[in-house]
Amino acid sequence: MTRSYTDQDWSSSIAEFTGANSTYYQAKFSDIFKGSRARLRPNFAAAAVGPLWAASRGLFGTFLLTGLIEIALVIGIVFLSTGGLSGDNLARAQSLEKLSEARLAQANEERQKGNETSANQMQELSKSLAQSAAGERALANDKARAATMLIALAAAGLLGLRSMFAVAGDWLYSHQYMRWRRHRATPSGRSFQRVIACALLLAVIYVVALFGTRVPQLASMLAIQSNTSDIAGITSTALDQFFSSLTQSGRSIFDAITGSISTLVALVESLLQGLPWICTVLVAVFAAWLLAGSGTAAFTAAGLLYLALFGFWQKSMVTIALLGTAALLALSIGIPLGILCGKSSRAYRIFRPILDLMQTMPAFIYLVPIIAFFGIGKTPGVLATIIFGMPPVARLTALGLQQIPISTREAAVAFGATPWQSLVKVELPLAMPSIMAGVNQTILMCLSMVVIASLIGAGGLGEDVLQALQYASVGQGFLVGVAVLICAIILDRLIQGKRSPNQ
Repeated sequence: MTRSYTDQDWSSSIAEFTGANSTYYQAKFSDIFKGSRARLRPNFAAAAVGPLWAASRGLFGTFLLTGLIEIALVIGIVFLSTGGLSGDNLARAQSLEKLSEARLAQANEERQKGNETSANQMQELSKSLAQSAAGERALANDKARAATMLIALAAAGLLGLRSMFAVAGDWLYSHQYMRWRRHRATPSGRSFQRVIACALLLAVIYVVALFGTRVPQLASMLAIQSNTSDIAGITSTALDQFFSSLTQSGRSIFDAITGSISTLVALVESLLQGLPWICTVLVAVFAAWLLAGSGTAAFTAAGLLYLALFGFWQKSMVTIALLGTAALLALSIGIPLGILCGKSSRAYRIFRPILDLMQTMPAFIYLVPIIAFFGIGKTPGVLATIIFGMPPVARLTALGLQQIPISTREAAVAFGATPWQSLVKVELPLAMPSIMAGVNQTILMCLSMVVIASLIGAGGLGEDVLQALQYASVGQGFLVGVAVLICAIILDRLIQGKRSPNQ
């Protein structure tokens, strides 16, 4: 039997939510929920204190937005009213007028000495400076008139913002009430602690923004000290020493990693470049026809012919070798890690910040520590590509496993499946669409990173991209860009395979 809420239930609920002035809000919320025009009656308390009213009622988003807007408008009014818009022009006009007077005095002195030519030159220069000063004053006057209009607009903006508070405050608060009914953690009631904290925040911003550059003591306190450069230098030196010692102590490990990855890349390169290019094209087209159909096979043939005819074949094979090695290693690490995170919430909590860091850090940043440990060349390029491309497949694998219904897992256990059988025969097949999407994203992200890795000597098509950027060669850049695009599309279509008509 479902419970129906009566007016008494609503009234008690609103009273519990609002605390103070519950009678007022019971009437207002009733009008708002019924669609009555009475909701347009203003809330004068909200209009009087503006953002602080929103803070007292827990509308923190409204407080931050409107508070920052009001601060900007007030600062603009103060700036304009104190001549901030025309101050520079007035200062230049006064400086030019002083120079004009000085040149005129020099002209009189030269004329008294009988140097008529020099006196005339000084007098002409004085006139020119006086004209420039007059122009600056005229510009200052124009800006002063414009400042008056801008002050009026800013004041109107403040009044308009407070009017919006008066009209929309109760409507916003009613939505806060409905959120509170769904989630009791939503701020409710009227809290003076919130008002004090938010008022202090606004006061600090006002003081710093209005007086930070006018009070010498405050300006010196807020200014970035010159010794920060010394701190940066000391920290940089310490980090250099740390990485150097770490590189020396782990040299055998780093050499082993470099050797194994270099060997794997060399094997893939020899496989791709050992056969005549026409044989490689035939194999790729046949694989595309089997996996994705005749349309993809035709595009693959046309794309590979483009790479061969325009001279990108060798570097494309190097790029694909680097991509294949990096993608293979990234998937070998990412899929098991995703399975672990999908099966264990504790493991997911541990690895999630690491994956966030790997996925959000700019791609170029990966190159710095990689160079410190492995130098330059193909191996550091592959390692940077693995770090950049591995998070998507790990995340999507974990997501696919987490979205499997608990009832499905319980059914597998009920039929006598062991944990390994449940994982391999039930959970992984159900999560396969999400896993394949992760594989697709990982391979394409690896391709983008392989191009960037040319900055540290990885080679491939990235070298041509880098040269086109260095010499602003638009035509060459366009051609090599098409080559990279072709590699990406071919790989994407091969991974996706044949799609059903409803996909």
